[in-house]
Amino acid sequence: MPEQDLIGGLIETYRVLNNTVRTIPESQLRSAPAETPAVRDIMRRFRDDELRFSQALKERITGVPMPDIFSSDELPTLGTETDHDTTAMLIAQFGTARESTLAMLRDLSETEWDAPVDDGTSIRTRVIELLDNDKRQLSRISTLLPAR
Repeated sequence: MPEQDLIGGLIETYRVLNNTVRTIPESQLRSAPAETPAVRDIMRRFRDDELRFSQALKERITGVPMPDIFSSDELPTLGTETDHDTTAMLIAQFGTARESTLAMLRDLSETEWDAPVDDGTSIRTRVIELLDNDKRQLSRISTLLPAR
């Protein structure tokens, strides 16, 4: 998949969050049927995944191996997040991390996009995995929004 398509997909995720989730009252985003995470909970994980990805990309570009971020339960820290953050704040934090990711990706050459990392995958492959994660999280969120 071409770099511009990948970057466009990453941008589109943030656009969807802003146009759909941000418009819902916070009380609805915090409630969910039993045994189901609330939209806010999914958004918190979404933000955390993006923070981990952005940090891993930065480390990869500077020469540190890029870990498999989607199997880690280690939580990234902005230093500003709290359990009281609204969903809108989580979306804003996600957006800040996503913009950092995009800025780093835009500066990569095609060779850097396709160079294998220590585990044999490329940044391109990791970005495709990130987009797949975006789709999964957006799908989870969208299944909860119509019930509101």
